[in-house]
Amino acid sequence: MPPTSDSGGSGPGDVRRPGPADDRPPARWAHRPVIAYRVVSVLFTVNTLVQAALAGLFVNGDVGLLTAHDVNAHVLTMMLVAETVAATVAWRVRANRVWPTVLGAVLLVLIVVQQIAGYSRDLLLHIPLGVALFGGACTMTVWAFTLTLPVRTLKALHR
Repeated sequence: MPPTSDSGGSGPGDVRRPGPADDRPPARWAHRPVIAYRVVSVLFTVNTLVQAALAGLFVNGDVGLLTAHDVNAHVLTMMLVAETVAATVAWRVRANRVWPTVLGAVLLVLIVVQQIAGYSRDLLLHIPLGVALFGGACTMTVWAFTLTLPVRTLKALHR
């Protein structure tokens, strides 16, 4: 896309270069990454709570739930990858803050360390990391719902 002039002039000061705003999708599609991020973040947070419940029931003597806890750990990892991708897309499309993407990457590292600690039965590390992951999941969910849609998007949705 060639540079365009804002005022119709031809001087070098009048040239507007295309930037991130020019790469955004049409207004009627701008809400979809935010909605996807919200859905994935809520599902991840709820599943993190389910994971804690499975751990608590296992510790109370139901050893059959250890397999469910193990399988759910892998599901949580895949959900966190999806949440981090959704946060990245919402950031890139809407030009929002980058920190949820960074937090998602940090949580991905923590979840791998969490799994290693679980397999090695290091509960002194495993349990606090689980609490930290739940806190990070809640933080990302709260942030997802603080995103507001621009007025131009809201107007396009009502057409």
